[in-house]
Amino acid sequence: MSRRPPRADPSRTPREPSAQRTPERVLEERVLREWLEHETDGRTLTVDFESGPANTAVLDALLSAKPGAAAFVWRERPIRWYRLDLDRERFGNLRPVDGPDDLLWRAVSTDGTLFGVAERVRDEGFGPLESAGIDAEVIRAYRDDLAAGARFDPLVVRTRRGATPWFVADGNHRATAAALRTLETGRYEPVPVYVAVTANPVLGPMLDRVRGLAQRLTGRTIGHRTDQKP
Repeated sequence: MSRRPPRADPSRTPREPSAQRTPERVLEERVLREWLEHETDGRTLTVDFESGPANTAVLDALLSAKPGAAAFVWRERPIRWYRLDLDRERFGNLRPVDGPDDLLWRAVSTDGTLFGVAERVRDEGFGPLESAGIDAEVIRAYRDDLAAGARFDPLVVRTRRGATPWFVADGNHRATAAALRTLETGRYEPVPVYVAVTANPVLGPMLDRVRGLAQRLTGRTIGHRTDQKP
């Protein structure tokens, strides 16, 4: 969703970047509520808390506002949610959210990442983004806010257990602005994120097969040693 971010107040002392590199477990409802508030951008959105648990009501409202990006929350359960600040390497490898919008961002990226989108802007300006249908004005506004000392609300990213890529479910524009600011200043200010870690549909069965094979091999070894005569 294209929207103008709140402007930073120049009279306030900029917040120092936190150093929360150790993941902190957080409740899913907290993440979904903040995500929903960000998506609605101050607009009134009805949340039906009488139809079921609060977490379900918030998720239903979020799915209505952002059906593509939020679909994994109900499709890929169970999910563990964490809060942390990304280090430079992890931030540089963030990829755009899955879905139709992903095609737009990847089309203008130098390497498929959102940092690659910022590199394209640095080298060619905002023209390629505007031609692709990406709201460049929002990225400019976020970048200016960072320059004024603003601190972003956490992005929402998702990954699966194991060494899999991290995808931005909410915050493509903010992540690109942070990457652009990093390229302009040569400094990386840690970006806060909520991370959804879902089950890996490939990793789980593979681990089960490895465990089963290990057990069979162990059994054979034990049996072989037992049968040996002194």
